[in-house]
Amino acid sequence: MRRSAVVIDRDYLKHDPGPAHPERAARIRALFSLVESLDPNAYQLLPPRPALREEIESCHGGDYIELVESTSRTNRFALDGDTIACPDSFGVAVLAAGGFLRLLDALAAGEFQNGFALVRPPGHHALKDRAMGFCFFNTVAIGARHLRRTYGAERVLIVDWDVHHGNGTQDAFYNDPSVLYLSTHQYPYYPGTGSQEDVGAGEGEGYTVNVPLPAGCGDEEYLAVFEKVVIPISAAYRPQWILVSAGFDPHRRDPLGGMAVTEKGFGGMAARLLELAQEQAGGKIAFLLEGGYDLVGLRESVSAVLREMRQITPADFSKSGGEKIRPLIRDVLKIQEKYW
Repeated sequence: MRRSAVVIDRDYLKHDPGPAHPERAARIRALFSLVESLDPNAYQLLPPRPALREEIESCHGGDYIELVESTSRTNRFALDGDTIACPDSFGVAVLAAGGFLRLLDALAAGEFQNGFALVRPPGHHALKDRAMGFCFFNTVAIGARHLRRTYGAERVLIVDWDVHHGNGTQDAFYNDPSVLYLSTHQYPYYPGTGSQEDVGAGEGEGYTVNVPLPAGCGDEEYLAVFEKVVIPISAAYRPQWILVSAGFDPHRRDPLGGMAVTEKGFGGMAARLLELAQEQAGGKIAFLLEGGYDLVGLRESVSAVLREMRQITPADFSKSGGEKIRPLIRDVLKIQEKYW
């Protein structure tokens, strides 16, 4: 079996939004010892590359890119209330996007079984011309456009399990049937988007699926959503690639979320997506770090996903339960039944 690729680099430590900021360098630092302990026969570290200007422009306007680049000449710059740049932030954000593209290229070439890009800053809130929610450039959206333009991918699935709705990713593909965006997120919560009635528009109608979950949901609820909504709709889409915006802030320890997922739950979700990738996408699946701000929860959850990347065994949903959200699941499926 081919090895799994892991993208991580010490340059990701250089983005410094301030000592009290949740999206701090310690998030990546906490993962280095984990990565260094991986079996080299099963995992290979893959160095990132900076994204090219035209690759970032596939999702962002030129004026906005220049604005972010201009922060390299300032000591501290607030692009919004919680997205703070230091002189290194632009370069790190470019390297985050490029690190994910480096991973996708390696998977497209058949060099690895699957992969995980452990990069920062996160990206799924970033809009075409606006930074939001710690995010500068929308890395997963740039990756999906790269697959479309470079490899002719016609059906890319993005599953976003971050506790916050990925409004930037949804916006990027709201009219685009070449990407199915499927999000599970706490609702109502920041950024306030992600209603189950948001299903896409124009040619993209039906290619956005939102599962807005109440606070307090844990492993049983998330696995029930995967069993009843995520996997059936994703399988019907027949994805050629699966990209996962893997935010670990639904973890029960996370200070920014109100969910109760454990590392076992993240492993279960990853296992089912890995199985789907084998069945539908020739195994092509790439995980991308988004949120996750408790260092213990982050490390243990990333470790669980990395383990599943090597096992690729059928997920066990026999105890998925999730009774308290069954009405929500019914509502989501009722909305989506005209499309899937």
